[in-house]
Amino acid sequence: MFNLMPRGPVWENEEGAFLRVTARPRSKSREFVIGLDDESLVVNLASPAREGKANAELLKRLSKLLGISGRRVSLVSGHKSKEKTVFIEGLAAEQVEKTLQEVTNDK
Repeated sequence: MFNLMPRGPVWENEEGAFLRVTARPRSKSREFVIGLDDESLVVNLASPAREGKANAELLKRLSKLLGISGRRVSLVSGHKSKEKTVFIEGLAAEQVEKTLQEVTNDK
């Protein structure tokens, strides 16, 4: 059987990059990015996982972190899960990884 899921937390297609995220809603920590591992970007969210509040916070904070318009960041899977996949329009996987590495190395 073939594994069709890309390896690593970031991959791309011709339109942009995909990012696998593990969200921790209702976190007391103000620190957004917890870490980046082989599987996903782990983030804290203050919002509860109700009525799309945590998802909205995730997209807003990711767009700010990446320095792009919020309209270019969308949730493609995991709407009701802690494990999510986000699409970042117009950025290469390498650009996303570089930004995330900079953020996680500053810790």
